[in-house]
Amino acid sequence: MNRTGAVSVVRKILTAVYTLAAVLLQCSVFPRLRLLGAIPEITLCVIVCVSCFEDAGYCSVLAVCAGFVLDTLGSDKFTLSPLLFLLAAAFSIFIRERLWLHRSVLCLISASAAFALGGLKTFILLITRGAPAGPVLLHSVLPQILYGFIVFFPVFLLTWLHHRVFRGRSEQEYRSA
Repeated sequence: MNRTGAVSVVRKILTAVYTLAAVLLQCSVFPRLRLLGAIPEITLCVIVCVSCFEDAGYCSVLAVCAGFVLDTLGSDKFTLSPLLFLLAAAFSIFIRERLWLHRSVLCLISASAAFALGGLKTFILLITRGAPAGPVLLHSVLPQILYGFIVFFPVFLLTWLHHRVFRGRSEQEYRSA
């Protein structure tokens, strides 16, 4: 395997480790860091950001795996996270390939759509459990979306930095070969 291939494998392994770390943070630390009763969707942020930078097939598999691990480790044993993450990754990949915008703008568009979809998922789950619509919207969905955007910016910066570090090395090695 040449150096460019090895760098690509290391980048994908590190991306999977970052995603697993986000799942573990979301299940262990972030339930204690509530903002207006909402838990941040750090895993959703990671999936959206990674989908704007990495290979489409890899991101799709990573999104589904992260969703299954989150549903397994989380307090709600079945919340459709794999489907939500796959939809978020697919949307990110779709707009990445169709729009010629800066990656940060694409990530922000994808994150907005993903947080709206996550809010809709939360809304539907709580309404089906008998909660009234108004308080669910004000006390669960809107704080969850707000907290998502607060968490999104550091996640995006870390993902962008990760991409820049590995992209720079692989392009430099490719030019020197």
